[in-house]
Amino acid sequence: MERDVKYYFKKVEDFPFPEIFKVDDVIKVLDEKDKLLSKFKESEIKGTMGKNVHFEGVVILEEGARVLHNSIIIGPVYVGKNTVVGPDAHIRSGTIIGNNCKIGKTEIKGSVIMNNVRADHFGYVGDSILGDSSHLGAGAVTANFRFDGKETFGRRKLGAIVGDNTQVGVNATTLPGTFIGSNSWIYPGVVVRGFVPENSILKWKPNYEIVEKK
Repeated sequence: MERDVKYYFKKVEDFPFPEIFKVDDVIKVLDEKDKLLSKFKESEIKGTMGKNVHFEGVVILEEGARVLHNSIIIGPVYVGKNTVVGPDAHIRSGTIIGNNCKIGKTEIKGSVIMNNVRADHFGYVGDSILGDSSHLGAGAVTANFRFDGKETFGRRKLGAIVGDNTQVGVNATTLPGTFIGSNSWIYPGVVVRGFVPENSILKWKPNYEIVEKK
């Protein structure tokens, strides 16, 4: 299984905090993210918030960013320039969202969302990293906690590492500790586990039968 940061993420220098990627194991990016967020002591709202937006804790909202109505943000959270969050989004603590992203009615927790990511619809992203220009279809979920409660690569919770330009189809699910290389496609409805190499297409074609209605 590939654990090199550069295998998954090629546009690190364009991210607001490229320093968190200077590690020898891609999973450690999540630890560096937490260290960075702990340095922010006060909220700074440069963007705009719509009606009935609730936020608490330390929230950094950069210029041009918008949080649309009925969204909830629980800091520490960073939202980059020109990113749109909501409506009805739930952004939980320990999350960094880069520039020019579109986050819809999605719950995100403890994750790194790189630039130009689209998660326009409903879904869940937990303890994961989504690479530059990746896309999650409606209903996509990154599961982050094993049924048996055991650790995943030494972490109590670990979702998915999703490389740059990877497309995850509607209702697809990644199981804890899934690694998907860049420029890959995950077909709708697939349950993914383990390692998917870069430039791959992961297909799932169920068999079904059509019978005459009587």
